[in-house]
Amino acid sequence: MKKVLLTISVVSALAVTACKNKKGDFIEEPAVVEYVDTTATDNTEVAVPEPAVSTPADGDIITVNGKVTEIIMGKDGYTARLYLPTGEQYSATISIPNMANPKEYRKVKEGDDITITGEVTHIENDVLIKVTSLK
Repeated sequence: MKKVLLTISVVSALAVTACKNKKGDFIEEPAVVEYVDTTATDNTEVAVPEPAVSTPADGDIITVNGKVTEIIMGKDGYTARLYLPTGEQYSATISIPNMANPKEYRKVKEGDDITITGEVTHIENDVLIKVTSLK
């Protein structure tokens, strides 16, 4: 009986001392903290210079003089890649059926400087000239 009485008194003593914690000391913090962005942004406009070289529009007839850098053989003629001194590059399709004077048709080779006249067509990132005159 002494053991039961001793156990009850210990349990009740623990229960009384365990409930003496102060609940008023707890500081409640907000669940979300808001931050203000203080990063500065530069909104000044920068002047972009216009390109010195303008690309001709589809259907324009142009004359260019340049150096042949590559030849690609085709069914009715060939395509010559031209590099101009201004830095521009063109692909020139040269074939007898497209020539205004078929006697002007000739084969050119890499390294030749040629002057061509023809109609411009844009294909993807390339400017293609359908040659009507070759000099």
